[in-house]
Amino acid sequence: MPRLVRAAWRTASGPGEAYDPATVHEDHLREAAAPYGVEFRRELFAGTGRRTSVQLAEAALSGLGPLPPEEAPDVVVVAYATPDFEHGELTAAYLKHRLPGEPLAFAVSDQGVLAPFTALRAGIEYARRGGLRRVLVVIVDQSSQPYALPEGDSRAAERDSAVALLLDWDADADTALGGWGFGPAESTEPPAGRVIRPLPGLPCTGVWAALLGDGGATGGTAVLADADEELGQLAYCTVDLEGLRADDGAGGN
Repeated sequence: MPRLVRAAWRTASGPGEAYDPATVHEDHLREAAAPYGVEFRRELFAGTGRRTSVQLAEAALSGLGPLPPEEAPDVVVVAYATPDFEHGELTAAYLKHRLPGEPLAFAVSDQGVLAPFTALRAGIEYARRGGLRRVLVVIVDQSSQPYALPEGDSRAAERDSAVALLLDWDADADTALGGWGFGPAESTEPPAGRVIRPLPGLPCTGVWAALLGDGGATGGTAVLADADEELGQLAYCTVDLEGLRADDGAGGN
């Protein structure tokens, strides 16, 4: 079972820097949406934070505290579901050069709101097979949109949010990861323990932010689950929280 050793959550809302049309690729945004009959909305985009995924990821990473080489990750996986319309730099590439040792770094997308679970599985699988130990998963919800969204879109982020999860995998390559299968349920009753609901309006980070927020992680073992109604899929994972150092941006917990 992977052990979560450090975790941080950072969020932001409201407008960012003053909007300057000269620095925004408005023609590109118009051309990209035109085939779908969608209109570029300057006033909508100007009123958002327009914080990049790199900025959000950096804030969450800084929340983990100093990472000396012996504690730095061997693998970094970035997960997201919302597009970044201020996309001047690749988040995974930025983190690779930002961290000691330039770890293997890549991103997971096109997985809907379950992207963090895919990222966690992929990162731990790399560690298991490659004899590596530390995995960093960075999850980003970027809320800035230059287009009007459909009513009730469950994948739309209502505010900017990022979570950084540093996990330790100390098993060897022969240790199998748990998976799914079919069979009779052992019980129809909910498992014992405290239930924490995901935070609303955060499609990718909501589950993990709830784990780190007030009243969240307190040690022991946690089972995290989420469902993507658009895809009709469910994902879950189990992590060891013993000794976790968590910081939700409000003084830690």
